[in-house]
Amino acid sequence: MNNIVIVRVDEIGLKSGNKMLFMKQLKNNIESKFKDLFSCKILGNRIYLFPKKTFNNRDLDNLGKIFGISSYSVAKKIDKDFEKMEEEAYKLVIEALNNDFDSCKSFRISVNRADKSFPMISPEIAARIGEYVLSNIPSLTVDLTQPDINIEIDIRPEGVYLFKERVRGPSGLPVGVSSTGTVLLSGGIDSPVAALLMLRRGMVINGVNFYSPPFTGPKSLDKIIKISSIISEYTPFPFHLYVVPLTKIQMLFKDLEENQFSVVLQRRSMMRIADKISNLTGTKVLITGESLGQVASQTVENILTISESTQKVIFRPLIGSTKNETIEISKKFGLYETSILPYEDSCSVFVPQNPATKAQLRKIKQIESYLPEVSVLEDEVINESKKYEIRDGKIEEIDVFKMVKGGIL
Repeated sequence: MNNIVIVRVDEIGLKSGNKMLFMKQLKNNIESKFKDLFSCKILGNRIYLFPKKTFNNRDLDNLGKIFGISSYSVAKKIDKDFEKMEEEAYKLVIEALNNDFDSCKSFRISVNRADKSFPMISPEIAARIGEYVLSNIPSLTVDLTQPDINIEIDIRPEGVYLFKERVRGPSGLPVGVSSTGTVLLSGGIDSPVAALLMLRRGMVINGVNFYSPPFTGPKSLDKIIKISSIISEYTPFPFHLYVVPLTKIQMLFKDLEENQFSVVLQRRSMMRIADKISNLTGTKVLITGESLGQVASQTVENILTISESTQKVIFRPLIGSTKNETIEISKKFGLYETSILPYEDSCSVFVPQNPATKAQLRKIKQIESYLPEVSVLEDEVINESKKYEIRDGKIEEIDVFKMVKGGIL
């Protein structure tokens, strides 16, 4: 008898001809985090993790950060012997009771007879094993709808698996099956959530953050690196963060006579910078945390005006979400406590008293035509940016290649 881990999928199981591509990517992503602890094998819509050494439940916490996993269970595998099934089911009930035999708890035996050659049908197996458990622990009661303890028995051609709980995973698609993107990452709540949601759709992403020295201090930079570190825990690929100093561009817009347009002008400039970094790093789309109507720059008119500054497709996974819905997701992913730290980022610096909410593209382009130096400044700040490589929470600052013709970041 061996303890193994059963990993289940949901959405991936609905794929048809390319399902194995998704399963192999999920297997690779699991192995990247557990290569020293488990060997992995795909069987049907499941991935089985076979231990290389003794493990405990805490060792499995990272399974909750691998997109594509619907749920997982620590299971005991035995031969297809009915008496052994009774004994192991009884032991699992004892484990669930934590040796408190006087506890008046309810239980259920759930049977999945995937191997139809097994001589008894599922209801008969469940009833007989339930009787065996009750004969040994008479304080228990049977509840088939909402039991305190649910022992599952899965009978398959290769053996019988028994387990007492299913731990929910994050679901979605495995990172690595849906191309690449660059997220405009701030220190707030929204854009980090947008990044995680696109990882959950299988994308490999990097991030561009804008900071405003000396108006945003080192704690603001520490905050965005911490947020990026949390994001990196949900992907098997290194997360590259590009931190771009935006101050000189912001100062240019701040001093404009028509200062009400400075937010839209700034956002267009940020889009162009992110577009260039995306091109240099080979990503396909841009990702933002915008939600319709949430702030002045996120009206339909301003979103359209800002979007025109790039030819790239922009994914906005939060566009129809309420703030409370985004906060709940932020908490779920472990981002919220860091995102609410009270350190300003570039988005909150130099905001005019009455920002325009319906900026017309014609007007914005007219203003930009008076500022030819913006394009030069955008290249300059890219060359002055810092690059961080973050993998599983480990951070390394690395040199950035200067932006030259044909150059890369």
